Amino acid sequence: MLERAHSLPSSAVLLGLENSLLRSFQAVADTGTFVGAARVVHRTPSAISMQMKKLERQIGQRIFAPKGRSVVLTPTGEALLTYARRVSGIAEEVMVRLNRLSHGSKVRLGIPHDYAAAFLPPILKELAEASPEVEVDVTCNVTNALLQMLDSGELDVAVVTAGIADSLALTDGGIYHDRLAWAGLADGLAHRQRPLPISIAPLTCPWRRVAIDALDGACIPYRVVHTSNSFAGQIASILTGEAISPLPLATLPPGIVPFGLEHGLPPIGSYSLDVKRSPHAPGVLVSAVADHIRTYFDVASRNAAALDVYQSG
Repeated sequence: MLERAHSLPSSAVLLGLENSLLRSFQAVADTGTFVGAARVVHRTPSAISMQMKKLERQIGQRIFAPKGRSVVLTPTGEALLTYARRVSGIAEEVMVRLNRLSHGSKVRLGIPHDYAAAFLPPILKELAEASPEVEVDVTCNVTNALLQMLDSGELDVAVVTAGIADSLALTDGGIYHDRLAWAGLADGLAHRQRPLPISIAPLTCPWRRVAIDALDGACIPYRVVHTSNSFAGQIASILTGEAISPLPLATLPPGIVPFGLEHGLPPIGSYSLDVKRSPHAPGVLVSAVADHIRTYFDVASRNAAALDVYQSG
């Protein structure tokens, strides 16, 4: 004879219960009859009855008591129902998570080092608010490397340098436009020295060419004191107070300021950014993320333009 206890059996027994039994049990508890439960889980009433007998055998206690043509929960059944709902909730959460993963809820985003500190925080924050289920895997590298990773399918979407101009006129194309500036310590003296001490990127960087061309055009002697292919390396060099560096105006951190004509330095030019997608990533999710990033830069570009008009006025 089955025991009439009010407590659940050991956790080992509970962990061994089949999810299908627990789902049918919840259906009986919710509908009050085996017939009603059969409609919910798409089984026959006799199959539901056999499942409930199996469940009671596994637990070793009665979980239902007859009441007219229906059944009601025993105290043990009530305790089991709480457990069953919790298990079902966890199982549903796992399935939702696995379904999202199977449909590609990870987006691989690339961005150059130079722009990461300035643009990534607001982009990632807005993406998290708009699509909290999306995992963003970020890679920082130079534009040429990011374009190669897009072509090979290693990245889904990337922010890249779209153009460099050797004048203050904005470059054609791209979704975000900004000026390059000579960056140095706010209280530093490096910008006054001659030859001008500069920290600069390797020969492959287009900023190096326009910066040196600007100095040559203004007949300003210079000497390269540091070379680094990373934004962090350029900032570290500036922070020593020993050099200035050509950097995007929007990326300058606190304590580092732009120097220009009023300081005896020539304008460098401008640059533009664009958002590129991999031909191997045609999914709706990647499209949504790319569109979100484009919208962010469109707003940022219009705000920067408005600020320039305000400051020039």
